[in-house]
This record gives sequence, C-alpha cells and structure tokens, in this order.
Amino acid sequence: MKDRLKLLTQWLNNVTTSDFGYDSYHDGRLENAIAESQVETCNKIGGYLEEILAMDDEQIKNELNE
Repeated sequence: MKDRLKLLTQWLNNVTTSDFGYDSYHDGRLENAIAESQVETCNKIGGYLEEILAMDDEQIKNELNE
C-alpha cells in the first residue's frame, strides 16, 4: 500500500496544465488560471502525502489524537 501511495504522490507532484486539457494555443486566460489552480491543488495534496509517508508511527498516532 505504501508503494502505491508513493506512486500517487509522484503523479500528483508532476501534474501539468496539459493533464487537465489546457491548450495554450486555443484556451484563454480564464482557462489557464483554472488549469494552474488545479495543478497547485494536486501539488499541495502530493506534498501532504509526502509528509504523511515520512512520518513514523508515533507521529501518526499523535496527529490522529489531536
């Protein structure tokens, strides 16, 4: 399971606007802003997953008890 989460983390951290169908030759500024926002969201989730995967069992227990 941990390897699958690591793979998902890598995918989320490597997302680009083209992954959301954005085409800089045909789409406008609003579409670009939306695609960039989607990329930022994926990158942020990927970062959170990296942090969680780097935690030891004690840290995870502490986070769950807060």
